[in-house]
Amino acid sequence: MRLVAILFLIAGFAYDTAHAFQECNGNPHVRVMWEKQIIEVDGTFFQMKKEKLSKKTGRLVGHDMVFVHNGAGSDTLIRHRVSTSYNCVAGEGNVGLKQADVQGYQANPLIEDNSPPADATITGSRSSAASGKGHGGGKHK
Repeated sequence: MRLVAILFLIAGFAYDTAHAFQECNGNPHVRVMWEKQIIEVDGTFFQMKKEKLSKKTGRLVGHDMVFVHNGAGSDTLIRHRVSTSYNCVAGEGNVGLKQADVQGYQANPLIEDNSPPADATITGSRSSAASGKGHGGGKHK
C-alpha cells in the first residue's frame, strides 16, 4: 500500500515539472513547447508534429499552420497563409498545460495544385501517347 502511495506522489511531482518553452510576443501571441510538440496561439493549444530541418532549425506543423525556428533568434509562424515573424525568448515553467484543452494533431491539408501531372498517363484524363503529343508516339512519315 505504501508503495502505491509513493508511486502516486512521484507521478504527481513529475506531472508538475517545469517544461522549457519559447514565449513569442506579437499578434497573435505564441508560446511553443518543443518537447511536448505543442503550440499555443492566443490561448488555444494545438498538438503539432515536430520536424527537424537541420542541426539548428526545426518546425512544428499541423492545424493548417507551420512554426519555424531557425536558430538565429528569428522564428516564423505561417497561419492562414499569413507569415508573422517573432523574436522569441526561452522560458521554463508550467505554462498551463494541466487545465488546457489541447486540440489533437491534425495534418495540414495538401495545397491544391491545378498544374498538369508530371506523367499524364497516370490519371488517364489526358491524350494517349499515340496521339502524337509527347512520349515518343508521334506520327511517322
